[in-house]
Amino acid sequence: MKNFFLLLLIIFSVNLTADAAKIDAYKEMILNRRYTIRYDNLTPAPRVTNRDVAELYGKSGLIVETNDFFTNRPLSGIVTANGENKYEEIGYKDFYQCRLLRGGENFIFTHYKNKQGKTEYFGSKKGKVEANTRNYLTELMAGESFGDNNFTEMMNALISDYQFINSGTLENNLTFEDFLAQDENKLSAIRYYFDGDTLVKISFASYGRNSSGEILGSKCIVKILEFTASPTENLLRLPAGLQDVTKR
Repeated sequence: MKNFFLLLLIIFSVNLTADAAKIDAYKEMILNRRYTIRYDNLTPAPRVTNRDVAELYGKSGLIVETNDFFTNRPLSGIVTANGENKYEEIGYKDFYQCRLLRGGENFIFTHYKNKQGKTEYFGSKKGKVEANTRNYLTELMAGESFGDNNFTEMMNALISDYQFINSGTLENNLTFEDFLAQDENKLSAIRYYFDGDTLVKISFASYGRNSSGEILGSKCIVKILEFTASPTENLLRLPAGLQDVTKR
């Protein structure tokens, strides 16, 4: 945590008039809603209970901080979009929570490996899913979602009020671009790392005061496995093992 807070202090002293360059291509993918992103969240939310397994099937959406199954474990995520159609997936090992936005409908389900190693799906019931009507106003007010909360904030920094601060080259020849957002209660910094023009890692740190005046901080590191402008079309429809039972 110390190194992340040091980053927050350093970026205040650099040139605020610099221009970001490499991250702009990724911003365009998000704005155009044509992309596939695969990532590993190496620093997920801390453990909140001692339970290792919880029944999550279709009950809690993608709010991983409330799910004991995911706490204190690295998370893998996929987000792909093609216009209004979008798929989000986050999980660990053999258990993944998924959300498919297709047209005006919202499908939430899980897929997991059974004892025989076969993939099974659970939505409203095992092997079945029922769509909910999408609330476009809520999505607009809450901002774009990209799976888990930390990665969502990292991606929204591209198209929100985060300000570009600095760029440079590290000893391992990776380059970086830094962004900052602040208000009277919170300061957040994001660093995007590049190998050539390829985004390979993102680090995030923030600290601020809660309603009780306590100073709280958080950090997150994400490894980018893929970030391209090509949607993964087979993920933008329900899988063959999941039946749509929506009453329309």
